[in-house]
Amino acid sequence: MTTAVTVRWLGSTRFLGLPSSGPPIPINFLPEDSLPPRETYAGPMPAGPEGPTPGPKPTELLLIAAGACTGLDIVSLLGKQRVEFTGLEIEVRGERATDWPRVFTDIEVVYRLAAAPTALPHLERAARLSMEKYCSVSLSLSARKSFRCEVVPDRGGPSS
Repeated sequence: MTTAVTVRWLGSTRFLGLPSSGPPIPINFLPEDSLPPRETYAGPMPAGPEGPTPGPKPTELLLIAAGACTGLDIVSLLGKQRVEFTGLEIEVRGERATDWPRVFTDIEVVYRLAAAPTALPHLERAARLSMEKYCSVSLSLSARKSFRCEVVPDRGGPSS
């Protein structure tokens, strides 16, 4: 069984978790940082067979937390290296065991950075450091972890 979520960087230390079964989840690492107005990311509640879905599944929240945690590492490490970028999207996919307690057995993280192609080696280094040393959420999970990095054309967006 696969669970997948997306985490989008909104600028500074703000991220937006996008589960498949609920509304977007704002993530803010510093309380003094203000969130964008809710109407910039709120959408209609998705509907399921029993009406509107009240929120994301706990397993989605876990993957969103891992994506936001590693995303903050990426933003910080790239900033220290003076790598210019305008967007970051992180897709986190987790494979779960078929037997209970159906823990995550494999987690893949895909980083998509809006930047010049020369940013790729910097992104790969930052991703490796995050996944192996800094991201407390993903390091707390016993699943096998892998990642891949992509640099996509810079289309403008949040800047650090």
